[in-house]
Amino acid sequence: MASPSPFDSAQTSWPTESGVVKKGMTVIAADGGVIGVVDHVDGQEVILEGEGASFVAVSEIDGVDGDRILLSPRGDATFGLGAEP
Repeated sequence: MASPSPFDSAQTSWPTESGVVKKGMTVIAADGGVIGVVDHVDGQEVILEGEGASFVAVSEIDGVDGDRILLSPRGDATFGLGAEP
C-alpha cells in the first residue's frame, strides 16, 4: 500500500524551525526582492504559487516576519535553477 503524500491541500499553515509558514505569505530574498507567494509546504520545500511551481528549501528561511518569509543571504542562490520539487 502506498503511503499518503505529506501535502494536505486543506492545510494552510506549516510549522518550521524558523516560524509558522502560511499560505499567501510573500517570500523575500536576502536583497529585499520578492521571489513569490507561498502556495504550500511539501516536506522540506516551500512551494510557490504560479505555473511551474518554483520552490525554496525550508532550511533557507532566515525568519518569518508577519506575512513575510525572509530568506538567508544564501537562500536565493538555488532558486530558479531548474530544479523540480
